[in-house]
Amino acid sequence: MDKICGGYAMNWSVQQKKNRPAFTLIELLVVIAIISLLLTVVMPALKRAKEAGKRTLCLFNAKSLTAGWLMYIQENNGHLPKGYTTYDGWICMVEGYPYNPEEAPAQLQIEAIEKGVLYPYLNTAEIFRCPVAKENELRTYSITQAMNGSLDPTSYGGKTIKRIGEIQNTGSRIVFLDDFIRDWDACWMVYNNRPQWWNTTPIRHGAGGNVFSFADGHSEFWAWADARTIELSKKCYELNTPDARNYPESIQEGNPDLVRIQTAVWGRVGYTGQQ
Repeated sequence: MDKICGGYAMNWSVQQKKNRPAFTLIELLVVIAIISLLLTVVMPALKRAKEAGKRTLCLFNAKSLTAGWLMYIQENNGHLPKGYTTYDGWICMVEGYPYNPEEAPAQLQIEAIEKGVLYPYLNTAEIFRCPVAKENELRTYSITQAMNGSLDPTSYGGKTIKRIGEIQNTGSRIVFLDDFIRDWDACWMVYNNRPQWWNTTPIRHGAGGNVFSFADGHSEFWAWADARTIELSKKCYELNTPDARNYPESIQEGNPDLVRIQTAVWGRVGYTGQQ
């Protein structure tokens, strides 16, 4: 009797499943629409979170490079390392590819990094590259011309610093920034005696801005406020060149981004009517 009852209960359960109505086409379409709506909300948030993580790593790299820069200065009686590619510079020139280092084999790019005077303080080439740079770009950070750069300061109105004691307000003076590898001398420049960009910065982090580190050791992301800054940066990035000065739109009077970075590089703006 128990088996019969058990069999009856089992048959009844199977019958119930057979009688259960399936999803209608409309219900399936509603479910698909809800899933699609959720994806449109979630995917941008995931993309932003992924980008924020990469930006954080870029900030860490710039901060680490500055830590190595400061250690070098401490061990060399306050003298700044040469802020450009040379045999005894912060990094060396890529052998055989002096003006187009991105075309060099990876090993040659790494050797140029390892021969630089800052590498012994860091011991990894990965810190020299932005995590969202192109695969063939193994060095994307540069030092500013103000920090023991190579150019004659009379040509752009700034003062080149040779010793750490010459830097006033170290927390506001840029040392490293995320740059183009095509800025082959790894030394980033902006005019100080006119409202004009010499180099621009790449647009890599999706928010229209760039990563900078400062002489006190901290790093920041600056979002650009002026559309002209972003448009010029995008143009140069698409053309794979940092040389903004070659384009008439590099002259940007009243650009708060330009004034901000000129002040942070040189300590002041060297012309009037900058606001």
